[in-house]
Amino acid sequence: MLSAPHLALGLLSLLALPLSLVAQDGAAESADVKATTDAEPAADNRYEYMLMSTNLGDMTIELDRESAPETVANFLAYANEGFYNDTIFHRVIKDFMIQGGGYSKDFAKKPTRAGIQNEADNGLKNDYGSIAMARTSDPHSATCQFFINTVDNKFLNHTAPTSQGWGYTVFGKVIDGLPALEAIRNAPVAAEPKVGGQPAPVEQVIITSVTPLDAQSCQAAITATRAVEAAAATAAATAELDALGPGIAFCKDKGNDVSEGETSGSGLWTLDVVKGTGPSPGPTDTVTVHYTGWLIDGTKFDSSVDRGEPIDFPLNRVIPGWTEGVGGMQVGGTRFLVIPHELGYGENGAPPVIPPKATLVFEVELLGIGD
Repeated sequence: MLSAPHLALGLLSLLALPLSLVAQDGAAESADVKATTDAEPAADNRYEYMLMSTNLGDMTIELDRESAPETVANFLAYANEGFYNDTIFHRVIKDFMIQGGGYSKDFAKKPTRAGIQNEADNGLKNDYGSIAMARTSDPHSATCQFFINTVDNKFLNHTAPTSQGWGYTVFGKVIDGLPALEAIRNAPVAAEPKVGGQPAPVEQVIITSVTPLDAQSCQAAITATRAVEAAAATAAATAELDALGPGIAFCKDKGNDVSEGETSGSGLWTLDVVKGTGPSPGPTDTVTVHYTGWLIDGTKFDSSVDRGEPIDFPLNRVIPGWTEGVGGMQVGGTRFLVIPHELGYGENGAPPVIPPKATLVFEVELLGIGD
């Protein structure tokens, strides 16, 4: 059984994402380029299509202005003024992402506008082929640099409106030209001092232009993309049931009406068995809770209730499932959380108590919020 200090340490230590993973270097360098991100989208026009041409091939990118309006407007403002012409992919990590849009061919850093609001809470995921904004450790600092995910990077997704949980804003995806993405991904790289020793292609990968496309001209790719999305949605629903189903069944076996449970965009399932009447905690508040935690086979691995001693912890220093799940409670409430491993202790678990890829069930009572 995990002791209270052990659980607290686990909850507090497992969440610290390396925020510089897809960082852009520093803040905006110049005010000479004025912001033009307030253009209104055309009516009934959710998507914009752009052709990103490189010396290793072309990619057609679908931008989702409905899900990420400010981010798409920002990208289009840069693209339509030719900002990205003759910039480079300056950072390539094969099994992570390819990053570009901020440096010229001579590794001169380009002047940028002010940072924009993070929109990573829009439900779009950092999956293979998606395009997202790079930023500094400040969640709301993205300017011109973007990256394209070359694998599914779930840990970059939004989990909470905190410095650790904001994630990285996805605003579109590559719908045609994946051979070009693969060619860039597989380009030989070496540490480049001009970009802080990051792995840059040995032979430069140049973005020659980013230009608008008419939707009709890429209709075949759009149709194929919608078919893939439908299949992926079906697969995701099946996977969610596989991951959460046993935990939900466990909650039902404890006499709860699970029909009232809800699954969030992150994959967390919650059920309020007692609705609180007090305030809700802020994203960085310290909360006082009683809890019991089980594996989905019914093994109880820890319980402050059994010890008769509640626990205090900062809400922004715990596993994502707790940050999100407890953050949505009100004082006086009791909630069941079914936490998939991506929001818990991850691929490796916390041996010997938490197995790898473990779905966890918690019953949590929110007792109070610290000053």
